[in-house]
Formats: sequence, structure tokens, C-alpha cells
Amino acid sequence: MSPPKQNILFLTSPEHGQSNVALAVTEEFLRRGEFEVHIASFKDLLPRVQEINDQAGYDQVIHFHPIAGPGMSEIVTRTTPDITHLPGLAGTRDACNIINISVLGWKPDEYIRSYRSSLEILKDVRPVVVVADPLLHLGLDAARSIDTRIVILWPVPLKDVVVTVQPKAGIFWKYPLTGSGYPYPLPWSLILANIYMVFCFGYIVRLGKPMRDLLNIRKKAGIRTEFPHVAPYCEDHLHLSPSFREMDYPLYVPENVISCGPILRSSLSLIESDPALNSWLKEPTILICLGSHVQAPDNDAMQMTMAIQAVLSEFPNMQVLWKLKYDWESSPTVKNVLGPLVNSDKVRVVPWIKPEIISVLEDGDIVVYVHHGGANSFFEACKAGVPQVILPQWFDTYDCPSRVEWLGIGLHGSRNVAPKINGSVLSSALLQILKDKGIQARARAIGDLCKRTEGRVVAHDQIVQYAKK
Repeated sequence: MSPPKQNILFLTSPEHGQSNVALAVTEEFLRRGEFEVHIASFKDLLPRVQEINDQAGYDQVIHFHPIAGPGMSEIVTRTTPDITHLPGLAGTRDACNIINISVLGWKPDEYIRSYRSSLEILKDVRPVVVVADPLLHLGLDAARSIDTRIVILWPVPLKDVVVTVQPKAGIFWKYPLTGSGYPYPLPWSLILANIYMVFCFGYIVRLGKPMRDLLNIRKKAGIRTEFPHVAPYCEDHLHLSPSFREMDYPLYVPENVISCGPILRSSLSLIESDPALNSWLKEPTILICLGSHVQAPDNDAMQMTMAIQAVLSEFPNMQVLWKLKYDWESSPTVKNVLGPLVNSDKVRVVPWIKPEIISVLEDGDIVVYVHHGGANSFFEACKAGVPQVILPQWFDTYDCPSRVEWLGIGLHGSRNVAPKINGSVLSSALLQILKDKGIQARARAIGDLCKRTEGRVVAHDQIVQYAKK
């Protein structure tokens, strides 16, 4: 009789931006079948876990453990319906408040309840290794309270993992602060503003009332470890990033930070998941998908429609696939322009794209990917070798335009107008990419780099190796 399998536990927030990497690596563990696989999260993740269990066809399933209390999306919804803000100095206070509301938004009693729930799960599962979402602070607090190995599975580029440990205090003067929207390298004219913003974030977030309340309740609950938000990088843990060094700014990267490459879920090919869409995407197509959190207001929808019209007038053989959470037919102004394009089938507007976006990018003839700047979207485009146009709207999404322009694989699509959208600015960026062979070639080169390895496989192997130490 074979010995029982050891347990591995993933602790993650349910939001797509955080949980996608965890689910991708979890599926790889299911495929290998060496460990009993457990996921602890808030209830919103359960349907996605059940979907994997129903479709995977493996010899085992993911064991889901609900964490008591509200998740981040629920907290943000009840406190602020709009998380968009201006970049730079003008948006500093709003950005800090959004961090306080979302990342630090748990009421003290909620935090402790969820922490204790996570702790009970850890004690019941007794994992040989915990793979933790760095933003699920209460989960990390619980994991650090027991004797177990911890792997931090980051969904973001390397800069966000290691910027706090850069030589010569590089966070202040060398690298644009997340949320600033500043370019890299930082020009001399913006260094003082960047330094000021770093101190503002330190003062408002680290010394603000939400943090003080949280630290006090942690202390009363007997939590003695440093709060994870204060020290995101920790030399005691293994850190896994879905990036490569070639996909970020020049950085000092400690030895315990591993570049895995894009960590994406295994997915059906486009012809398997949506044969009709696969057939339509045989022509050159612009893909527009602004993320699950983005609700396009009337003016933004109109501006994007004008940009599409301008591009199609210059490139009449181009198509557009647009995921739009907006009833455009109820707006006479948008319908007058967009309606004829939709009727001609040159533009398809859908509230949801059924296949995985990576399948659309890799199997369709996608020539540009327009997205909001989320890390998942960035890595999907990199993996597929597709140029990117970024329309950032909040905090970390403002990093993406600077990154793609530094790498030469894309452009800012709302420069000087973000978080709003301007049709002229967007069409200019799209037209430049469609004509710029250099951007197209560099995007393909990044895609070739990403195809050398499979990020979820590298992450799996690193976790197994770490568990056996």
C-alpha cells in the first residue's frame, strides 16, 4: 500500500487578478498527482474551483476550504464603487485611500475572524508547504503563525516583488512608484515628485488609521510577526514571479526570487472552445478587453468607438473584437457610429468572451491587444507575442504603459487623459503600432522568450523542490 500523499495548500484571494496564477499552478499539481491539493479562499472562488473539478478529468480533485468573512471585492464594493484615479501627484491621495479601503479594508473584527478561520484550515490540512497570495495578508499572517514552509506566488512583474530591496534606495529615485504613471528611466524633472509620492504612501498608508487599527487588533490577537504589507519581500520565503528579467526594468533580484515566466492556466484551443469565433478571427483583428472590473461609461464607450472608426477607415481589412460591459445600443450617439460597423461584422461587441483570452491571442490573428494594464493581461500578451495598447485606470495599471514602452512592445493609449479615454489619443496609438514593424518584432521576440518554458510548470517544480528541502 502506497503511503498517503502529502498536502499542499494554496491561500489566495478570489479575485481573478490574484487567483489566476494559483489556479494555474493548482491544475499543474492535479495533473502530476503527487500531492493532495487544497485551496483556501473566500466563497467567491468556489464556482471556479468546482468548474476545474468538473472538467479536469484527473484522478483527484481540489479540496476547497472557505475562509470566513468578506473578500476584497466585497469590501471595495461596500466602501467605494469607483476605484479609478488620476496618475501622478494629482492622484496620490486618491490612490492611497483606495489602498486603505481595499488592501487594508477589513474591519478589525473581520480581519481577526478571517485570520482565525485561515489558521484553523492550516491546522486541519497540515500542509507540507503553503503557497500564498501576497495580498491575502490575513492568510500570510496565519501561515507565519505555524511551522511550515511558505512560497509567495506573485501575480505581478518583478519590480513589484523586489523594489523595496533595490540598492541605493532605488525605490525613491530610480523606479517610478506604482500608481504614478511616470516613465522609466525616471527623468530628473520627476525624481523629486517620485520621492514625495513614496513618502506620501508611507505616511498615508503605513501610518494611517486603517493600518494603526489593524496593527492594534493583530497585537491583541497575539500575532507577533511583521504585517505582510509593510514588508512584501521576505528573505525567509521562496518567491515566484510570472515574469522574466527581460520583461521588466533592470533590477537587483535576490536568489530566492524565481522568474517562472507567464503563469497561465492550461486552456482549450480556440477551435475547440469556440469554432465560430476561431473562423472569424482568421482576419487581422484588434482585441479590446479592459478587464473584469472595468465598466465603460457612456463617454468612454463613445471615444473608443471613434478610435475604432478612425482605425478602420485607414485599415479597412481590419476587424475588432470588443468585450464591452455596456449597453451600447441604448445610447443613440454610440449606436449611430458603432451600429453600422457591427452590422457589417467588422466589429463584434460582446459582454463576455467565452474562450480563455490566451487562446484568442495565440490562435486568432490578433495584431494588437488593448487592455487596462492588469498583470494578467500584460503576461498573456507577452506570451502570445502581441503588441499592447494600455488604457490604465487605477494604481498598478499605471505601471503597465511605462513598462511596455520601455520594452518597446506597446504604447500608452490614454496618455495625458487617463483614467479617461480619448478617441484621438487611442487611435493614434493603435495606428502607430499597426505601422511600426519594430514594435511588432520586439513583441514577437518576447513571445519567443516566453514560449521556451511554461510558467505554471516551472512554478510547480520550484514548489516541489522547496517542499522537499
